[in-house]
This record gives sequence, structure tokens and C-alpha cells, in this order.
Amino acid sequence: MPGRGWQTGAGPPLGSVRGVSAPTVQTRLSAADVAQVRDLVDEVTAADRTPPLSDHVMLHLPRGGDADVRHLLVRSGAALVGYAHLDVTDQVAGPSAELAVRPAARGQGIGRALAQELLRQSPDGRLRLWAHGEHPAAAKLAASLGFERSRSLWQMRRPLAAAGAPPLPPVAVPDGITVRTFVVGQDEPAWTALNNRAFAAHPDQGGWALDEITVREAEPWFDPAGFFLAERDGRLVGSHWTKVHGGTAHGDHDHEPLGEVYVVGVDPSEQGHGLGPALTLLGLQHLRDRGLREVMLYVDEDNTQAIRVYERLGFTRHATDVCFSHTP
Repeated sequence: MPGRGWQTGAGPPLGSVRGVSAPTVQTRLSAADVAQVRDLVDEVTAADRTPPLSDHVMLHLPRGGDADVRHLLVRSGAALVGYAHLDVTDQVAGPSAELAVRPAARGQGIGRALAQELLRQSPDGRLRLWAHGEHPAAAKLAASLGFERSRSLWQMRRPLAAAGAPPLPPVAVPDGITVRTFVVGQDEPAWTALNNRAFAAHPDQGGWALDEITVREAEPWFDPAGFFLAERDGRLVGSHWTKVHGGTAHGDHDHEPLGEVYVVGVDPSEQGHGLGPALTLLGLQHLRDRGLREVMLYVDEDNTQAIRVYERLGFTRHATDVCFSHTP
């Protein structure tokens, strides 16, 4: 959720703000609801220069949302002015949520009302609330509701084809490794198994089911030519899945294309031998050769080893996403 969308004061009860409803809760979204949420997200993204909802939420939104998800909506008349997404499926880490408030409707207590309703909707009182873009207002509101900062994700960026961009170092693929691109309809099961081995302890990337990749294959940005697979003796041991935001890849996002190091995964048996950096560089070369001027990636703030690798590849910190946690 965007830091600028949080309200730091208590604000009047929403029922007393003319035309603004209290949050309503739905387990599925209609097609009209989905269109309204997309419009709100686009407006917030344009105003705050960062999307208020995660990639996972937006991918599953067209189907009305995942099962066991709760959607909170605040309307002013027929217009959607606030939205929150609550995922209650993680029994270990607890429910997680994100929210967005339309820029013109801020300052009316909508963000606070959504956060309070998210807490009420949490089955056990725990809640992880993400702020996409570090902003003092987000931290202030979170603290006022009893949340504590628990996790930070860095967004790092590197110029590619821009004037003065540092050159990419040469690729050194480990001996015995062959690299090819992804084949749709063939590689999904093996890649899913590799992903879950590589990210067994990761809170977001591990434990994926097959539909996590198939739903992404239906997206306009999906391009198997930018999805690199590394094999040893015919066994999949590493991959680098690249992504392009904006341009022709996203008809609803009118901005210069931006590349992303989307997922780099290496089998535990191959880690520490240089396969990860080699795959990363292959993907960066691919994005550069497509003419992209810049590339981004996400990494946990406390993953200092990965940050050092990315810094050696020319990446620098660009923005921060923060998770605030509430424990009853």
C-alpha cells in the first residue's frame, strides 16, 4: 500500500463523511469491481510513482481474486475511493494485506478505516501490512495502530542502454552447464520444482503451485525468449525469468519500458559456484539487447550477500517497500 495513502490522524468516522461509505467486505469481486480496482490502482500508481498492490494480487485480480481472500471496498457514491486486499492463507506468518486510497479522497480517514477493518477481519488478530514506498506517514499510522516494522524489501535499479551506463561484465557459465530458453507446455513442472527447492525458506517465492506460473503465462508481458533455464546433465538446476514493465508489454501503463530481474533461482546443489551471477548477466544482456534503458529488481534488505552481488553488477538502491506487523 502506498505510504502517501495512509492517514496519520484519526479523522472523522467514515459514516459522518458525506457520501463516503464504511468499508464493505467481499470474498469475490465482480467484473465491474475489478475494473474499478484497476482504475484506482492506475491512478494511485501515477500519483505515487509506485504500484500500491503487489504483482501477485494484480495477477489474480481478473478472476475476482483468490479463494480465502477478502476484499475491502470504500465508495463515495458509485465511485471506488479505497480498496484493501487481505490474504488469510498463511497459517505460519499470519494474514497479509495491502491497501490503496484514491489521491483525491485522501485526508478523510479512509486509509485508517481500511487498516482498522483489516485488523477486525484477521482470523487471529495478526496482520502483516505492506507499504509500497517508504514514507513517514505510513510508519506514523502503523505505529498509531500498534504495528511494528518487521521486513523491508529494496528495489534496486541499474542503467542498461542509457548514455554512460556501466558496461555489463562478461558471462562465465560454470563448466558442465548448458543454458536454453523456456518452452511453454513443457517446462512448467520442472521449473516449479526448481523454484520451490531454491526458495524453500522464502516467505513469498517458496511453495508455489503449478498455477503460479500458468497464470503468469497468460499475462501480456510473458516472453519465453527472456526466460533462461540452466541444466546439468539434462536436469534443471537454475533459471532467470526476466520481465518488462510498460511500453507495449502493458497497454494500461503508459511509461518507458523498464526491465526486471523477476526471478533468479539456483538449485541448492549448485549454489556458490557462480551460476546465479551468470544467469543474472544473461538476463541483463537480453534486456539490454531489447533496447531497454534501465532494469530493476527486489531483494530483502537483510539479504546482504545478494545485495553485494547486485551492487557489483552495478545496481543501487532506488526505493523501499516496508512490512508492518501487528501481533495481538
